[in-house]
Amino acid sequence: MWSLLVCALLAISYCYAEKIIIVGAGAAGIATAARLLEHNVTDFRILEAEGRIGGRIHSLQIGDAYVDIGAQYVHGQKGNTVYELSKAYLKKGKDFDKALLYYGSTMKTGNTLLDEFISLAEETTYTNVNVSIGEAFSSRYNATCLKKYKDDLKMLTYSHDFLRTIECIILTVDGAFSWNKISSMSNFKFQSGENFLQWDGLGYKTILDLLLKNYPQKTGYNIDNQLSLEKTVTRIILKNNSVKLKCKDGSEYSSDHVVFTPSLGVLKHEHKNLFMPRLERPKVDAIEDLGFDGVIKVILEFATPWWGKHDDFFLVWNEEKRNNLAKDIPFGPTKDGDHWLSWFYLVGTSPKNSKALVGWILGPMVPEVEKLSEDQMKTGVMYALKTFLGKDFDITEPTKVIHSKWYMNPNIRGAYSYETLISKKHDPSAQEALAEPITAKDGVPRILFAGEATSSHRFATVDGAIETGYREADRLLKILKVK
Repeated sequence: MWSLLVCALLAISYCYAEKIIIVGAGAAGIATAARLLEHNVTDFRILEAEGRIGGRIHSLQIGDAYVDIGAQYVHGQKGNTVYELSKAYLKKGKDFDKALLYYGSTMKTGNTLLDEFISLAEETTYTNVNVSIGEAFSSRYNATCLKKYKDDLKMLTYSHDFLRTIECIILTVDGAFSWNKISSMSNFKFQSGENFLQWDGLGYKTILDLLLKNYPQKTGYNIDNQLSLEKTVTRIILKNNSVKLKCKDGSEYSSDHVVFTPSLGVLKHEHKNLFMPRLERPKVDAIEDLGFDGVIKVILEFATPWWGKHDDFFLVWNEEKRNNLAKDIPFGPTKDGDHWLSWFYLVGTSPKNSKALVGWILGPMVPEVEKLSEDQMKTGVMYALKTFLGKDFDITEPTKVIHSKWYMNPNIRGAYSYETLISKKHDPSAQEALAEPITAKDGVPRILFAGEATSSHRFATVDGAIETGYREADRLLKILKVK
């Protein structure tokens, strides 16, 4: 009653009243809405800062099919919500054992060293000792590879150069700028089955339609009238037993409950000014101590598939090629003697798309590399491809180059969350603290939190994000006494 009266008095400021406000229309936000709709709860509104839904799910039409510039893989099968919803539309995961590995311009088959290093990585991750993965791996490397190859200078040099590649693989998994920031301990729980399942040309965007029961036919839930795009929330004010939200465009909303689903990156940048009163210390510590950095994906479209039947290429930069970069590619950032392009380590195909390749760039320079123009990115990536693969393939120029800019996007601010050395010291876990709802004076949860970073055991995954959306919707259904 009072919220309606306030809105009436402030109508000139575009104030609207809703029972529930969902901030963010990514996987967690859409999952929250879908669960509410399943129980015939329709009095809600979704406020999305971008001009589209999906959040870090973003599928682009490139050539023959959709290519994901954001979330790409379905990790696991048994107990995986994404898999259960979408298994009819997935294809077998990537087989990196069949990837071609180029060291300099020489192709290496068999990838014995890759297998050896991956085994070392598995031994040094998910341990019971809270040291960084970088420290743990380096220790194992010194105790094994250095000892094994101490009398073989060629293999010793090769293994040293390969350290960057294995670091890049680990950073791809965790989304960090450095493996020295990632804890070797983890609460993450793997699910059995294939770990790199891909969408068969449909793109990860399909999961949004599946959540709303709108695929393969649009016969499910229509949220058009409950969705407001380009609505950036700038203030969330808890007062008495209601929540007021202010948006960048001047509009205001009043609600009984808010489900906040934007990324941990947004919270890191905005929490001090976003919430009133300010968040309590345990939640602030969780926000500040959990990791959330970035990766770059580069999509290249070609007129013809010059790579033939090959799917993936690992690029291992030796000292000679690294030293040539400053002269041959005299633009873009450098750090500690490293050129940004030396962190471009993998390029591969995309399902059902005969004309597209997707490359990965990792490391501490990601924020600066994102600022490169598409022409600069094209020049750099094509230099790398021709340098490594030019002897074996007739490489043509791409017709289109697009690179992701997740870290510089103010509505995303990065890739996905990971556990740091500091966050692993939290008890209860940092994810649990982040997920804890904020209650009003009446003891009722008023501001709820969802999103992959609030998942205790499936953070950094889309299925983890979806499950947290379900979790908070179920919390609301219980409060509203809806069966």
